Amino acid sequence: MASGRRCGSARAAIKRFHFYDMKYCYNCDRVTIGEPLFCNFCGRSYDVKLCPRLHVNGRNTRVCSKCGSTELTTPQPRVPPWAKILLFLLTLIPGLILVFISIGLIAFFFNRFLFSHDMLLGFAAIDFILGVLWWGWTQIPLYFRKTIHQWLQRHGEDEKTE
Repeated sequence: MASGRRCGSARAAIKRFHFYDMKYCYNCDRVTIGEPLFCNFCGRSYDVKLCPRLHVNGRNTRVCSKCGSTELTTPQPRVPPWAKILLFLLTLIPGLILVFISIGLIAFFFNRFLFSHDMLLGFAAIDFILGVLWWGWTQIPLYFRKTIHQWLQRHGEDEKTE
C-alpha cells in the first residue's frame, strides 16, 4: 500500500538542505550560484578561456586547441598568489587565536563557576565580546574579497592608461 507522501515532497526536503556551490567573480565582485562557466553579471569566464563550442583553454591561449576558433572569452582578472596566501592566513590565524581564547575562557569559566559564583556578569560580558569577535572573523573573507576587487580595478585602470 502506498503512503500518502509524494516523491516530490521528499526531493524538496532534500533540496532545502543542499548546500549550493558558488563562484566568486573578481571582475564584478559578485557571486554566482552553482558551477557556472560564466559570471551571470559581467559575462566573463572563470580562470579559463572558452571558445563558442565551450572547449576549455588556458588563460594565455589565443586559439582553441580543439576546434581552432580564435573567438575566445575573456577570463576574470587573475588573483595573485600572494592574495590567496594572505586570504588563507587572514582566516586561519584569527580563527586559531579565537579557538585558544575560547578554550581558555571556557576552562576559566567552569573553574570559577564550580568554586565561586561571583563575577558571572563579567564573564557573560566577555562571552558577548568573544561572540562578536567570532562574528567578525566570519566576515573577514568578504572584506578581503572586496579589497582584492578594489585593488584589481585600480590595477586594471593603470594598465589601460599606459
